Amino acid sequence: MAMDPVPVRLAPGAESGLAHIVQQFLEQDQAQFEGKRRRAARLRGRIAMTAADHGATVTLEFKGDEIAIHDGMPGPVDASITGPHEALVRLLQGRAHPLLEHLRGRLRVRSRPGRLLFPLRLHRLMKLSGGEHAGR
Repeated sequence: MAMDPVPVRLAPGAESGLAHIVQQFLEQDQAQFEGKRRRAARLRGRIAMTAADHGATVTLEFKGDEIAIHDGMPGPVDASITGPHEALVRLLQGRAHPLLEHLRGRLRVRSRPGRLLFPLRLHRLMKLSGGEHAGR
């Protein structure tokens, strides 16, 4: 039985271009791939993404039954990813790995203790994989 996509909504006041880009990528991926819908439903936590060169931050809040996107960083987060806008878009497109980009100095990835793997779980949601794309 196919599962419905996890709704992705912009929180009140989320109007930045980065918030809309994140929403678009998350909705498109889930619309196309059943595996990504399952991963999105299992994720729980908050991750901030900052495009340092644009001075824009969004926080993705994964709740299981929805994903909320906030402008800024309202409240504590489980992890954060900071870097140039272009590097964040590559990450959202699934064309970059957060830890490899961190080691290369292109992104700064931080996690709070107990949530060290959260950026990797987000990457699993966003990454391109041959098996999922075979059905396109």
